Amino acid sequence: MRDLAFALMVLAVLPLAFVRPLNAYLMWGWTAMLAPTTYFYGFMVGARVNFLFAILTLVLLLLGRVQWRAYQGNPVTWLYVLFAFHATLAFWFGYAGNPHDAQYYEFLVKGLLFAVVMPYFVRERVHFHAMFIVIALGLGIHGVLNGLKSIASAGGHLMEGPTGTMLDDRNHLSTALALVLPLLLYLHTYAANRVLRLGYLGAFCVIVLAILAGGSRGGFVAVSVVGVWLILTTRRKGLALVLVAAAVVGFWALAPESILERMSTIKEADDDSSFMGRVFAWRVSSAIALSNPVFGGGFHAVQVQSIWDSFKESSGLLGFLDLPVPTFRAKAAHSIYFEVMGDLGFVGLGIFLCIVLRPFSSRRTIKRAVAKLGAPYQWAGDMADMLMLSVLAYLVGGATVSLGYYEVIYMIVMLMELLRVYATRALAGQGHQAVKLARECSS
Repeated sequence: MRDLAFALMVLAVLPLAFVRPLNAYLMWGWTAMLAPTTYFYGFMVGARVNFLFAILTLVLLLLGRVQWRAYQGNPVTWLYVLFAFHATLAFWFGYAGNPHDAQYYEFLVKGLLFAVVMPYFVRERVHFHAMFIVIALGLGIHGVLNGLKSIASAGGHLMEGPTGTMLDDRNHLSTALALVLPLLLYLHTYAANRVLRLGYLGAFCVIVLAILAGGSRGGFVAVSVVGVWLILTTRRKGLALVLVAAAVVGFWALAPESILERMSTIKEADDDSSFMGRVFAWRVSSAIALSNPVFGGGFHAVQVQSIWDSFKESSGLLGFLDLPVPTFRAKAAHSIYFEVMGDLGFVGLGIFLCIVLRPFSSRRTIKRAVAKLGAPYQWAGDMADMLMLSVLAYLVGGATVSLGYYEVIYMIVMLMELLRVYATRALAGQGHQAVKLARECSS
């Protein structure tokens, strides 16, 4: 039944996508994050819905339905192009026999392509708001479903993400869900309809419970960053305190003993075999990068047993730690930093860091512009704060999970950059108006 309902929805949306390319672009992003076919059991299981809207968007661009001159040039686009070019070389020159190489290269390129096209479509306030809704309805729905199941089972539900995606692993899903929380708070603040505001707030609470009940320490740290940031910096500290208190109470009420024990091991890392496994993976990843400093070993080379065995005795960048030679099988990098380092070398890591750190300078520019533009542009300052919080959650939570190529972070970084372009353009326009008015008065 759900297959048929979704198929009919796609057929209903297609004419709207043909009429307005923005609709096709939004559907491209929404279906990428939602991965709807993973929830189907019938004839829609193998349907390439996301591919359909991606091709439709690109075809409409090629046909001139969106003016090529409308592209908003910015430094992040060039960073993405450089990153894609370097990743392509790393993909070609990586170690042979790597079954993960093509899969994660495809993940990265698809995400970068979507983000690179974004400056054609996101130009005004309504476009930014629409992208926030798309991310909330795409990524957020996974958290809402898992959160409701956790509540219904009194914490007994084991979190699970869409099969075949980077969010299949519950640790990845927990960390990724922390990125959508600040966007939901922004939507709650600026939604015009009261019912929608309550809906966004309810989704925020349910997703927080889903993250905490998921038992992922990376997700726990990421959501903690969100909570602390909100209490310290938000203009609505009362709401922030209530949300954090409700999250703590709900977590202790629903979390089973096994999850509480797992969280307690955060402060006992030396005795935690899971954490030490991560340390060994970081050591091997850094050893691969030292051996291949420009292009690395290829995507997720550290997970290939033969490559792991070749480097497991190397100290890498963690030679200051007195660690034995690991006897277990190959592990994932379990860190966005060591993941990109081992996969794409130090050059790739440098480009990646330039990308994820760019929002810090963009936010400062936006806040300065908003201070001069005044109250009508306060929304842009609040949006910049929430985008920055999403990036912080990713940078902290990503230290323990392999999510270096997750598409949503590249969307968020580009949204911040386009918001900077919007704010500086508005400030320049205000300056031009002031000059024009002064000239008229003098004449």
